[in-house]
Amino acid sequence: MNNFEKLIEIGRKVDPIMIHYLEKNADEAFIPIVKHQILAGGKRIRAALTLISCEAVGGKMEDALLPAAAIELTHNYSLIIDDIIDRGEIRRGFQTVRAKYGDVLAILAGIFYRETIADIINDCQNSKKINELIIETIKEIIDGERFDVLFEQAGRLDRYIIEHRYKHVPLELYYKMIGKKTATLIKSSCIVGAISANASKSDLEMLSEFGWKIGLAFQLIDDFLDIYGEETGKQRGKDIIEHKLGNIVILHAIEEMDNKNKEELLNILRSEVVSNEKLRFALRLIDGTNAKNKTLNEAYNLIDSAKKAISKLKDSKAKNQLIEIADFIVKRVY
Repeated sequence: MNNFEKLIEIGRKVDPIMIHYLEKNADEAFIPIVKHQILAGGKRIRAALTLISCEAVGGKMEDALLPAAAIELTHNYSLIIDDIIDRGEIRRGFQTVRAKYGDVLAILAGIFYRETIADIINDCQNSKKINELIIETIKEIIDGERFDVLFEQAGRLDRYIIEHRYKHVPLELYYKMIGKKTATLIKSSCIVGAISANASKSDLEMLSEFGWKIGLAFQLIDDFLDIYGEETGKQRGKDIIEHKLGNIVILHAIEEMDNKNKEELLNILRSEVVSNEKLRFALRLIDGTNAKNKTLNEAYNLIDSAKKAISKLKDSKAKNQLIEIADFIVKRVY
C-alpha cells in the first residue's frame, strides 16, 4: 500500500458512520437505494482532509469523525444530483443511483441525504458552526452547478437554459464556477477539521487557503484528464460529447486558435449530437494548441501556493500528509 492509499484508508473511517446514519429511520426497502452511492466507493479525499486537518492543528482525529462523515455525505449528495442533471449512467465503475433506480428514486435519495447530513451535524460538537458552513457550502455547490449547465452549448431543451446559456466563457467566470462547484467543498473539508480541533483563527485561515487552492487545482486536473487522461478508463473528450464549454483545456485552446479553428470547435460543441468523427476532429484542434501545458502549469502553481499557505503550521505527520494529498491531486491519473 503506497502513501496515498494509506491516506484514503483514513478517509474510509467515515464509511460505517455514513451507513449508520443513512439506515437510521429508513424503510427497509429504501435502504439499498440510499446506500448505493456510498457502497459504489470513491476516494474519500474530502473526509481524509477533514480528519488530517484536525490533527494538523493539534486536534484528535476521533473528534472529527462525525464532521468528516457530514462532509463526505455532502459530496456524495452532490454527485447524486449531478448525475440526475447530467443523465449520468456510470460512476466509479458502477451504475449511478438514477441509472439503477430511476430519476424519481434518485431525487428522493438525494433529499434523504440532505436530511441525513443535518442529522449527523446535530450530533457534532460545534454543530452550529458546522451547520452554518455546510449550508453555505451546499448553496455554493448549487450555484456552481447552475453555471456549469449554462456553460453547455447544446443538448438541453429547457427554455430557460437555451435563452440564458453563455456563448462565451471568460477565464474569470470559469474560475468562479469551479470555485463554487468544486473548491468550496474541499476548502470546507479543511475548515471543518480546524473547527473540530478548536483551532486558532490563523491556523483556520491557513487551512482555508490551502483547501481553496487544492480545490481549484483538483478541478483543473479533472478537466485535463477529460481531454488527456487516457489511463482513466473513461472515454476521452466526454466534456466535448456533453457540449461543455466550461473546461479549462477547451477554454485555453480557444484562446490560442485562429477564428476558423475556433468556429469549428464551437460548432462541434453546439452540435445536437457529437459524433465520434466530430470528437476526433475537436481533439485534434485542441492538440494543436498549448492548452495542455498551460493547464498543467496553472494546476502546479496552485498546488505550490497551497503548500506555502500551510508552511507556518507546526511540523507534524499530519502536515506532511496534507502535502501528500496536494501532490497527489496534480499527479493522479484518475
